Formats: sequence, structure tokens, C-alpha cells
Amino acid sequence: MFLFFYNSLLYILSPFILLIMLYRVLIGKEDKFRYFEKFGFSNTKRKVKRKVVWFHACSVGEVKSIFNLTKEFSKEKYSILITTNTLLSSAFVKKNFSSKVIHQFLPLDFKFSTMRFLKHWKPDIGIFIESEIWPNLIKNCISRNIPLVLLQASFSKNSLRKWSYFKFYFKDIMSSFKLIIAQSEREKKKLFEFADIKVDSIYNLKNSSKTLSVDQKEILRIKKNLKNYFFITALSTHLGEEKILLNTFKSLVKKIKKVVLVIQPRHPNRAESIKNLINENGFYTRCRSKKEYPNKETLVYLADTFGESGTMISLANMVILGGTLTPVGGHNIIEPAQLAKCIIVGKYCSKIQNTLNLFKKYKAVKQIKKTRELSRLIYNLYLNKIEIENTGSNAYSVTKRFPNKEKSIINQIISIVKNENSKILVQK
Repeated sequence: MFLFFYNSLLYILSPFILLIMLYRVLIGKEDKFRYFEKFGFSNTKRKVKRKVVWFHACSVGEVKSIFNLTKEFSKEKYSILITTNTLLSSAFVKKNFSSKVIHQFLPLDFKFSTMRFLKHWKPDIGIFIESEIWPNLIKNCISRNIPLVLLQASFSKNSLRKWSYFKFYFKDIMSSFKLIIAQSEREKKKLFEFADIKVDSIYNLKNSSKTLSVDQKEILRIKKNLKNYFFITALSTHLGEEKILLNTFKSLVKKIKKVVLVIQPRHPNRAESIKNLINENGFYTRCRSKKEYPNKETLVYLADTFGESGTMISLANMVILGGTLTPVGGHNIIEPAQLAKCIIVGKYCSKIQNTLNLFKKYKAVKQIKKTRELSRLIYNLYLNKIEIENTGSNAYSVTKRFPNKEKSIINQIISIVKNENSKILVQK
């Protein structure tokens, strides 16, 4: 019944969906050379003699988390197919993954486009990351006997609230997964309480993610005219957070003479509006995308580029984690921790709460409950360089405490592929 109404709604909305797609192509939000992939087409041929392990990760954060898994599967002689939804994530795959990894945009969840995609790639297993539940795609996988795995399962309260109207179907579709590994104990409990969904195991792939690359030459260029300056990097900021940071910075520059705030927005396409906000607050800025470097007049440096998080983290004396000053829930705290940075987070940490609790236990993070506390905390840390160093050192130590379960996960997935293949052979 759910699928009938779902597909009926898609059919009714299809002219509008196509118009939106065309508009997105025209304004550069879709790849004009590859938009047809969103209808299930592909110019890349499937290697007949190799089994295909297909990962679907919505955006950059999820793609980063599967890097080690794809590397291990490549060693096992599997072909790796990664589907994503966004331009940024496709660029990240191209830049950071092996040239042998195939990237394609996930088709829109129409029956015809998902079936065309599956007929072309014939994946031996589908591995979905976090909360990517697409009814037609999953139904067509089941009809083609493609086993499914859900890794790092994590559903927001808002997402589950929407599914509560179709709880029976949600439980049914979740039972399609041969293996479910939740991101945390909290997520496991949430799924069980919501619809009695049993989770096989718990593991956060981000805990063992690849350390971000750092361009030391660029750090030297950035700091060339700013010797002995104190750098604060605000990492992966969202709408509303820049305003909080700039208000905080206004009071800081009165106390600290040599200080620079580096703002790296989560979405670089917001750069122009952020630059206007910086100017409105009376700060002189330079933009990374224009290949500008800060000078002594530069109080705020806008790092509006993609793929330079490691460099922006590394040059900083401390890092403020974006997504925690407004109700986003926080981003990957492991990345700055792997580079031994003193990390400050706000009160909105629902997405990283379990990891944050561990960081708190080992005094490896600083948290504020109210935004007005941010200025005082930064200034106190500035006066206590040893505290900054110790907090960063503790953060790095925490990253070494996480167990590496990736090999175990790979073995479980390979076992599923072998079992499903043997069942098909018996049926024939």
C-alpha cells in the first residue's frame, strides 16, 4: 500500500522533478555532462569477471567514512562502485580515492531509473551508509536478489518522526538488510524502541577514517606575513554560526593583538553571503578561492575552497567544530583530533554525542553551553598555551583508543555475498 501511494506521488510530481533537475543543471548544481546518471544511465562499462561491491554514501562526510573499507575491498579484488548525491561528494571521490574506484550519481528513486541502474551494474552487494532509505531502489534490489547492508545506521528524530506514519513499512524495509551496524549504542536503542528493529553490531566508521592530508607549503604561505599570530579555525560552519563567531571575534580582537579567525564553511557556495557578513561586521577579509593570502590587515580569512580541511585544521592553534553552535548536531570531531588540535564544541552535539562523551572522559575537548561563553573560553586558553597543547594531545590519544573493526566488517560482507550466491546457484 505504501509503495502504491509513494509511486503515485512520484508520478504526479515527476514533471516538477524534471523541471527542478533541469534548473539545477542550468545553475551549475548538477554536472551538465553527467546528469543523465540520475536517470539510471551510465557511460562506464561493468567489468564482467569481477564482483561489484556497491557503496551508497549521500555526501562528503559519509564518503570519507568508507575510504578504508573501499581500500580493503580493492585488495580482495572486488570492483568498487560508489554512488553519491552531490557534486562535492563526486569531486571528493575523484580527488581522494583510487582511480580504479567507479563513481556514479545515484539515480532518482523512480522504478525505471533504479531498475536501469541495477541492470547495468549488477552489483553483488549494496552497502548503504547511515540513513539512505530509498523504497524503489531497495525493492528492486530485493527483486534482483541483491543482498543489502546498512552501515553506520543513524536516523535523526525528525526522520523517524516522518517514518512514524509508515512504521510498518519502515520495519519491513529495514528487515531487507542482511546486516545492520549502528553508529552508536544510542542509535541501536533508538531503532529498537522505534520499531523493534534489531541491530547486529555497533561501529562508527568515522572513528578510523583516513587522516586528512595537509599541505605544509600552503601553511607557510598563509603564515608568511603573520608570524607569531594565533590562528582559530572554525571548521565546517553552517548558516547562523558565522554570525556567532564574528560577534565573539569582535570582543577577542580587543584583547588579543595578533589573531586571525579562519572560517571554513561546510558549503563553499555560501562564500559570497559570508563575505558580505564579514564586511558588515567591520572586518577585512581575504578569500582562499581567489588565491589570496592573509596579511596584517586580515582579521578573518575565508577558506571557501573544497578539500583543504586538513590544511586549515593544521595551521590552527585551536579548532571550533561547526554544526555545534546551531542545531545541526555536529560534524566529524575525529578529523581535528587526529591532527592533535584543541577542539571547542557548542551545545548542539546530538550526532556526535557518544564520541564526545569519550573525549570528555579523557579531557580531550572543551564544550560551551552558551555562545556568550565562547569568547571567554578562547581568551583563557590563549593565556594558557599548555592547556591548549594538553587538550590537543589528549584528543590525539583518544583517536588511538578506537578498535578497528573494518576487517571484521569486510569478512561479514564477503560471507553474505558468498551465501547469497550459493543460494541462487541452488535455486537454479
